[in-house]
Amino acid sequence: MLVDAGRVLVAPTAETLAAGEVVDCGGQVLLPKFIDAHCHILPTGLDLLKLDLTACQSQEEVLEAVRDRVAITEGWVLAVQYDQTKYPGGRHITRDELDAISCSRPILLRHYNGHASVGNSAALEAAGVSESTSDPAGGKYGRGADGRLNGLLLETAHEFVWERTPKVSREEMVEAILAAGEKMADLGIGMAADMMTGRFNLEDEVWAYREAARRGCRIKTRLYVQWREVFGPKGVGLQRLRELEASLDEPEQTRICGIKLFADGAIGSATAAIYGSYSGREANGPKVTRHGRATGLAGTSGQLIYSPEKLTDMTKVASDAGYQVAIHAIGDYASDLVLDAFEATGCADRHRLEHAMILSDEQIERVQKLNPFVTFQSEFLMRFGHAYRLQLGEDRTAKLKRSRSVLDAGIRLSYNSDRPIVPGDPLDGIRTAVHRPDGFDAGENVTLAEAVRAYTVAGAAVCGDETLGSLGAGEPADYQLMSLSSWSALL
Repeated sequence: MLVDAGRVLVAPTAETLAAGEVVDCGGQVLLPKFIDAHCHILPTGLDLLKLDLTACQSQEEVLEAVRDRVAITEGWVLAVQYDQTKYPGGRHITRDELDAISCSRPILLRHYNGHASVGNSAALEAAGVSESTSDPAGGKYGRGADGRLNGLLLETAHEFVWERTPKVSREEMVEAILAAGEKMADLGIGMAADMMTGRFNLEDEVWAYREAARRGCRIKTRLYVQWREVFGPKGVGLQRLRELEASLDEPEQTRICGIKLFADGAIGSATAAIYGSYSGREANGPKVTRHGRATGLAGTSGQLIYSPEKLTDMTKVASDAGYQVAIHAIGDYASDLVLDAFEATGCADRHRLEHAMILSDEQIERVQKLNPFVTFQSEFLMRFGHAYRLQLGEDRTAKLKRSRSVLDAGIRLSYNSDRPIVPGDPLDGIRTAVHRPDGFDAGENVTLAEAVRAYTVAGAAVCGDETLGSLGAGEPADYQLMSLSSWSALL
């Protein structure tokens, strides 16, 4: 590869190499830098400051970690990577247990999937949530058998309380983005897409990404703005979004790519919208047809964030404004509704179906026809298999994230992490796609070349970056060198 001034000039022959400076890579493997096309950059940096519960294996260990943090800090205690499915009995920690540690300091434990949390009385009170508070649309405040709030917060209820935590300053945002960029660059990542820009404050976040770029952020950043922050009742409006786009004066380094929506929740918290029921539970949603045909199932389960009609309307609003729309849909019922919404735009091939963890053969056929981009987070299979088996059972779990079937159908598939939900090392994602863990159908494995492509050039394409990820002539020389032992470990 011939490189000059940061760009690839030509993939040369041995003869042309002799005319220039030759760099011997010492047996290392040269690859394009990885592209993480679905993650959360700013939250990754901010989470470095929070209590990490990853190592906890029981409710008692979680409570002990929280107790230790309360003893050495002031103000709110915010924890991440809470996962009740790892603990004995799969039981959630309760508000009362957290109150026993402190009833005056707000304590909030965020579920690893980012769709739920558990808070103590002080956290609920600080957010203005009381026993008489009604469940918000698209969410739920958990209650015990006695009808009292038990501290569990699902979907929009979780978001409502987290939005009442202490405000992050602009400078803290910049430092968090730079810290996340350092962490990701060290893993060989050259570009990443933030899939929830605006969760804190859209104006501040866009400013922070621009400032981080000016201060030398080690990764390129692409931003997908939450729908409500633009088009909602309190949104900035389309004209202001255009102005914010124009303020990003280094578009190769950072730019706004599209609009983000959520259709459902997550499997770990049993809020992904699925056909049928979760293990050991009755279906809690209505029986529906799948494109005119009965599903044969008792009903649906999980949590739709919006009604099907509203989801379609919101998608069309953003699409008609000229934006690519990326929609989170983990359950098979949710994926059908997202495909309906994409079809209604008249340009389904422009948009992004995020996660699509449960796909039937029939749905894969439909995705093939509509041709949206699809993103998978294969590392989820490595990290959360225990939760999936608990919630879905062995048979349905085995068929999650059907990479082989999707690629064989010619669907445009990219791999990414959804960090900070997982550590987000691309090598873990690639390894898991090539060698699915025990309990997952090995017939859905992909080749190493396919996995690398899904984490490089395919990741660039889904974000509209046609000149990244492949090291072609004229493209940025965004490359990395990997030791032969690291490469061999993927085989």
